[in-house]
Amino acid sequence: MSIPKEKKETTTSKLLVPDNDLLNSNQRISENGRIQVSFVAWIIRFSFISIVLSLAIYRITVGFNIMDSFMVYSTLMPLIMISVFIGSWLLYKNPARGEFANDLVSIVIPIYNQKSMIDSVIHAIYRSSYKNIEVIAVNDGSNDGTKEILDNLKKVYPELKLIHQKRGGKRRASAAGFYASSGKYIVHVDSDSVIDENAIAEIMKTFYSDPEIGSVVGEIRGWNARKSLITKIQDAWFLSSCNINKAFESSFGSVICCSGALSGFRREILTPFMPYWNSVESQSGGGIDRELTAYVIAPSTSKQNFLHALWPKSALKQKLLKSTAQYDDSDDRLLTAQSLIKWKSAYTTSAIVYVEAQETLMRFMRQQTRWKKGFLRANFYLSTYFWKKRNPVVSIIYYLDFMIGLTQPLIVFTILIYEPLIINQYLPPLAFIFGIAVSALAQGLDIKFRYPKCNTWKHLVLLNLLGTFVLSWLLFAALWNFKKNSWMTR
Repeated sequence: MSIPKEKKETTTSKLLVPDNDLLNSNQRISENGRIQVSFVAWIIRFSFISIVLSLAIYRITVGFNIMDSFMVYSTLMPLIMISVFIGSWLLYKNPARGEFANDLVSIVIPIYNQKSMIDSVIHAIYRSSYKNIEVIAVNDGSNDGTKEILDNLKKVYPELKLIHQKRGGKRRASAAGFYASSGKYIVHVDSDSVIDENAIAEIMKTFYSDPEIGSVVGEIRGWNARKSLITKIQDAWFLSSCNINKAFESSFGSVICCSGALSGFRREILTPFMPYWNSVESQSGGGIDRELTAYVIAPSTSKQNFLHALWPKSALKQKLLKSTAQYDDSDDRLLTAQSLIKWKSAYTTSAIVYVEAQETLMRFMRQQTRWKKGFLRANFYLSTYFWKKRNPVVSIIYYLDFMIGLTQPLIVFTILIYEPLIINQYLPPLAFIFGIAVSALAQGLDIKFRYPKCNTWKHLVLLNLLGTFVLSWLLFAALWNFKKNSWMTR
């Protein structure tokens, strides 16, 4: 990711190259899009899944024998995990294949207080192998020196469309960028996300591989993956989430969240929706992805209901409008939802973006709390219509996973308190914890099979245990701070 010589003197000396073991490393992909791993890898994959399944069956058997519904219910989590693993391994095909036209692509970057990353973000976009682009950078009232950096970048790239506006939130910044654009395709890039030089081309290949695809998300990696233990954990999480969860959803044309780090949309999908973002009150910002995903997935009738729910006439619904429209922590899901009204959404593993991971545990926890708020806001609405015109397999997994997300603290209480201290069952909790560790090891090894150079994969065991027994309780923090709005952790 070197900088062109004529423009190198304008950049900062740091953050020029991702601190990631996988720089210039891609998965082995066959001509038909299948991810290729060795035969030994397949054996190890299913060996680990067999262990997790055996532990789950043991817990279910004990639960039925003692007639304990809590124990049976808590076993849904590993069963869902197994289903997603197998589905992603057997069904996913990278959709970026074949030829594509040279259509104009508009790249929109909403920005707030990002002086440490924004020059690298914009330089990377202009190094893209796909050249028919326009870049729109929207500065949403930054006060940390970001404005001055952007003004200097404008001198380097006179074609850069630069918008400085008062603080209005990420939605308004995204809407301003949309209205300043003219491309047939819109690509959203977060202000802390540095795209690979082939990312835009791979997204365009995906759009042209299937005319029914309306939204595309790329593979996320940590920009500062080797910085600390917490960044290593996040890097492994990014890779696993993309190549297992998003790959599973993509196999059914139903990626739930095209992440704001790198996502592409057909312009016609966003055109009828953007006026709402441009008009609602929004105080700061942080995640248009979830709400837009929900809007995309909606069938046309539900779309109208959604708009009526967000921008209604009754006094009660006006309160709903006020409580929903001023928050920006679910932006990417809502955008994806806008496309899924009549289009498919896809994950493209060859469209790579490097994201600045949170470097401290406190910032990581704040980010996770914000994401949980977005998860709640979008999914309560999304669950009212996701089952319509969706493959029943992905629908069942979605609803079960949503239910688990809402009740995970209850599951943790069941495992750690209820079973050993109340009903005197000691082996089932150990089986659950061991199953979580084994499934995490399976995830980590899966990443290692895909990317032999990856060294962060081993941290997934710690992440899964942390996520299950610690991060799950952030649900209450999300509810407590439900009315608090923020743009990322800034």
